[in-house]
Amino acid sequence: MVEQLLARGYEVNVFDIRQGFKNPDVTFFLGDLCVKKDLYPALKGVKTVFHCASPAPSADDKELFYRVNYTGTKTVIEACKEAGVQKFILTSSASVVFEGIDIKNGTEDLPYAMKPIDYYTETKILQEREVLNANEPSSNFLTTAIRPHGIFGPRDQQLVPILIEAARSGRMKFMIGNGKNLVDFTFVENVVHGHILAAEHLSSDSGLSGQVGTIIL
Repeated sequence: MVEQLLARGYEVNVFDIRQGFKNPDVTFFLGDLCVKKDLYPALKGVKTVFHCASPAPSADDKELFYRVNYTGTKTVIEACKEAGVQKFILTSSASVVFEGIDIKNGTEDLPYAMKPIDYYTETKILQEREVLNANEPSSNFLTTAIRPHGIFGPRDQQLVPILIEAARSGRMKFMIGNGKNLVDFTFVENVVHGHILAAEHLSSDSGLSGQVGTIIL
């Protein structure tokens, strides 16, 4: 995300609980996204926010999922509105409409899962609802949510490493079903490109305002 934004000539602030990389062209702000006062310095003068923060789906901490994905997102939205941010783009998940039943040629009109596949997804549904409900064109605060699935690519620290470790430990020797299920994985550069396009085209009359988009390539 940072690399593509810089390549397009944008100024970039990064807010995180720790500094995961170094770049002389980026201003880093450290803090807890659940603490509003920590967010204000990073939001000063900012017009567009990409909310990508989330615990790893493979973690097993319900309290953390709820705190970051739901209550933390509510805090970020409040801080953005108070700071004068105009556009808010959320990294959501395609799993918010999945209930363990095959989806083929699905669209953004599918309802949220009534029985989410796990608690992480349950909190992502709460999060996405909060973001879309916060859309207020009359107040010049526009929101949209992007739904990728199974992100992989350069510097991936979750999907592929977890699969490799599972294979090494012998946990991938079994197959459930006929083996013909298809799953879309999303290349990280396509995810980023989709987020940036959403931000650049987000307006009160664009069709993106208060809506979702799915990336499956």
